[in-house]
Amino acid sequence: MDRLTKFARAVFLTLGTLCALSGAAAFAQPAAPNYQGLWWAAPAGSQPGWGINFAHQGDIIFATWFTYGTQYNAKWLFMQANKTAEGVYSGTLAQNVGPPYSSSPFDSSVVMPAPFTGSATLTFDSPNTGTVTYQPGSTIIVQPITRQVFGPLPTCVWGAQADLSKATNYTDLWWASPPGTESGWGVNLTHQGTTIFATWFTYAFQGASVWFSVTASQTGPNTYSGILYLTSGPAWGTIPYDSSVVSYVAVGSASFVFTDGNAATFAYNVGFQGGGGATSQIKAITRQVFRAPGTVCQ
Repeated sequence: MDRLTKFARAVFLTLGTLCALSGAAAFAQPAAPNYQGLWWAAPAGSQPGWGINFAHQGDIIFATWFTYGTQYNAKWLFMQANKTAEGVYSGTLAQNVGPPYSSSPFDSSVVMPAPFTGSATLTFDSPNTGTVTYQPGSTIIVQPITRQVFGPLPTCVWGAQADLSKATNYTDLWWASPPGTESGWGVNLTHQGTTIFATWFTYAFQGASVWFSVTASQTGPNTYSGILYLTSGPAWGTIPYDSSVVSYVAVGSASFVFTDGNAATFAYNVGFQGGGGATSQIKAITRQVFRAPGTVCQ
C-alpha cells in the first residue's frame, strides 16, 4: 500500500470515528430539566408555613399549593400548568370540596369544584430556583421560590424508568390504589435521605379543603413514620406574609410502608375533633401518572 493510499485510509477511518461519535452525542441528549418536588418561598426559610408541590411529567406540572383561608384555616389549591415556553408553565388555579377524610368509603362522586378565580405562572431560571406569579383578586404577586431542602436532594427524570416499581426514591404525587378509585384527594411525598416530608390534601367535615403534614423519619425497612400536624397561617395572597402567626397543632400520626417503588400503604390516626372528626384508616396508595411512564427520582 503506497503512502497516499495509507493517508487516505487514515483520513477515512478518522472521519468515520468522528461521525460515529457525533451520532452517539446526538442520541445521548441530556435529560430535560425536571422540577418535581416541594418548593417554598426564597430565600429559604423566609416564609415558613406554606409551599407548593410539583408533580412534573413531560410538559405538564400538576401543582398543589398549601396555604390558608381568610380565617387562618388550612386550605389547598391546585393547578395543571402546561409548558408555554422553555422553563415556563401556566395554568388556572382551582379548589374543590369533597367528603371528609374520615369517610369510609371515600365517595369521589361528591368531589366538586368550589368557586374560585385565579391563575399562576411558574418560571424557572435553574433546576432549583424560579418564581411563581399569581393573582389573588386584583393584585399581581411575583414570588421567588426555591426547593425545600432537608436532606440529600434527588435528581428527577421523566420517562427514565418504565417500571415504577423499581424506583428507590418515593418523591411524587400519590393517590388511592387502584388508580382512580378515590379521586379527589392525594398525598405529596418529598423523599430526601432517610426522611419523607408528606403533605396530605383532603377535606374537612363540611367539605371544605384541608391539609395535614408529617415529617416521617425512617423507622424500619421501607417504613417511615411521624407526627401529623394541622397548620394555620396568613390568608392566601397576604402581603407581607407574616410568619409569626403560623401555628402547628399535633393532631395524630401517619406512616408509610412501601412494598416497592410504586405501591405502599398510608396509615393515619387523626384525633382532631373539628374538621373531619377522629378516625384511623389504612389506605393502599400508588403514584399518580398522568403522562406515562411517569417521573422517577434517585
